[in-house]
Amino acid sequence: MKITNFQTIYIAQTSEPSPSPILKREQEGVNLLGASWVPFWQTIVWLVFWVFIIKYINNNFREQISILFNAFITRIEDGSPVKFGNFMELNAPLAIKNAQVRTATSEGVSGITVPEDINEKVLNYQKYSTGLDESVYLIHISEVIVPKTLEKRGLYRVKIWLEAYSEVDFNNCIRVTYRLHDSFKKQIIATESHNNQFELWLNMWGEFTVIAYVERKNQEALWLTRYLDLPGRPPE
Repeated sequence: MKITNFQTIYIAQTSEPSPSPILKREQEGVNLLGASWVPFWQTIVWLVFWVFIIKYINNNFREQISILFNAFITRIEDGSPVKFGNFMELNAPLAIKNAQVRTATSEGVSGITVPEDINEKVLNYQKYSTGLDESVYLIHISEVIVPKTLEKRGLYRVKIWLEAYSEVDFNNCIRVTYRLHDSFKKQIIATESHNNQFELWLNMWGEFTVIAYVERKNQEALWLTRYLDLPGRPPE
């Protein structure tokens, strides 16, 4: 029998179940390049980097230091200038740079001709000088408290003390009287602190020559001077 008159045809279908979430994740797999894995890979990269650096240092540290040291010595031997911080570069004569001689002036390695009378006087200066002795001398060291600028002068702390070539020479010193620059309110200051090497501390802003009168046991007193240069020379 042939059906020719109909308005609606219904087709029966069996409903399909929705896929399980677990099966979906199994189909997608694990994405090792995803955003959640970035911290992990960063950690791995840093570990590999530091392992390489430590291994490289252990294998090459002595070799690299040796190369740098040899290059430094070669540079000095060639007469190249060496700078330390902001200090002035010494423009020494070539013979001094190459260590060919131990003395030199601007006129040459022997300086100028010295008249005979001056030569004798300087060679035997002890005969012509009173209260002069090389066995006792002044030392100083300084540090920057306030750095100097174009608009403002700096402030420095300076320590001055007494030293001697021998313990006997030093033990003979009993008192040191210092004479400071005119800008100090107390220009004359003395100390008998033998255990502290007759030290004197100063807060100062400019360079000057300090004078010390050193009294000794059963010996003539000494006059000593020391120019107090400061870091970052030349001064204004």
